[in-house]
Amino acid sequence: MGAGPSLVLWLLLAGGHAAPPTEVFPDQFPLFPTQGNEGASGMAYLKQPWSPFGVSVNEDGYVQYELEVEMAGLPAVEGEIYRVWITTPSLDPIEPLGSLAEDGSVRGATDWHQLMVVVSREPADRVVAEGDRWSGPIVLRGFSAGARVTPLAQHSLFQQSPM
Repeated sequence: MGAGPSLVLWLLLAGGHAAPPTEVFPDQFPLFPTQGNEGASGMAYLKQPWSPFGVSVNEDGYVQYELEVEMAGLPAVEGEIYRVWITTPSLDPIEPLGSLAEDGSVRGATDWHQLMVVVSREPADRVVAEGDRWSGPIVLRGFSAGARVTPLAQHSLFQQSPM
């Protein structure tokens, strides 16, 4: 296998002196506030880490993504923190991404491209175990571009129970 055209072009232009690009194909999407949290806002960035092969994959062959969530306008509440969760459009499974850092961001990794980001307010002393989901109020939520192309036929409106 040979090097791809973009890698060859980068090598020619860089002359061997520049570092390779660290971000490829950013997919950004807004996080919208829920009722009562209109002053809050956020943006999520789903990025593919740089790879000499064009796409970074894990041992099982799933494409890897870096997810960064930036938030603003969230009021400080005594004894509570803001926690970011990711889930699929069907809300199964649900995984914690992390807690809001001092700079208003949360960073993590995933192999999902079709995902929903949920920001909830949780008790600061809550320990999150595997399989847990948010328990506090949701303050922000948003869908990646991949999740927005889920077929409408899969929407719960069209899923009927058998008669």
